Amino acid sequence: MEKEHLKNLLQQLHEGLLDTEHVDEEVKSLLQELNQDIHQVLEKEDTPDDPIYSALSERSQALSARFAAQHPKLEPVLRELGGMLEKMGV
Repeated sequence: MEKEHLKNLLQQLHEGLLDTEHVDEEVKSLLQELNQDIHQVLEKEDTPDDPIYSALSERSQALSARFAAQHPKLEPVLRELGGMLEKMGV
């Protein structure tokens, strides 16, 4: 159930980004890395011990803070994504 919700949030974020006129290249790159890492976690049964995965919720929250000023409509999706990752222990 949580994995499906995460997938839905990632889809909302992706669609929102497509509708956004300008996204800073650094932020776009960070979002792409986060997206890839989350998808790798979703494909595994157990959360890997790799430190890259253990900080996913923190990375999501940091991006959310950066996004808040430039893209206030997308920031809540990133914030919820971070909260879901934290609940999952990722």
